[in-house]
Amino acid sequence: MCEVKKILPDSPEFQQIEKELFFKGEETLAPIETFCHSKEVSIYASMNGDFVTGFCVTSPSTADVMHILFIGVHRDYRKTGVASALIDGAIADRKPKAVVAEVPQNSLDFFVKYGFYAVDFGEDLSGKNVYYATYRVR
Repeated sequence: MCEVKKILPDSPEFQQIEKELFFKGEETLAPIETFCHSKEVSIYASMNGDFVTGFCVTSPSTADVMHILFIGVHRDYRKTGVASALIDGAIADRKPKAVVAEVPQNSLDFFVKYGFYAVDFGEDLSGKNVYYATYRVR
């Protein structure tokens, strides 16, 4: 199983995320880089040795609510528990009472399986359905 650790935007792990794994173009990279460099966010990386297998970016919505801004898993590590481990690690670190996320249709099954309750938010700008998902931490 992979180790989850908190990282900073200037870390070698984040540089690996930017350059090698998850971002396909400037239209995707720019907004993610913008919020990853905010002091309000926390970035978690799932590591297999020195290799980043996934990452999660969170921000507090209130003192008791953590917002998942972005979660991504390397294609070779999908369906292996990396995304769940990232959320578990963020919850253990931030200790929120609840977690919220805006979830695209293609990720909905994962979030529901994890235990989130999802409400259809309607279509995003690309015409795909987005869901508002909430999870009460036990």
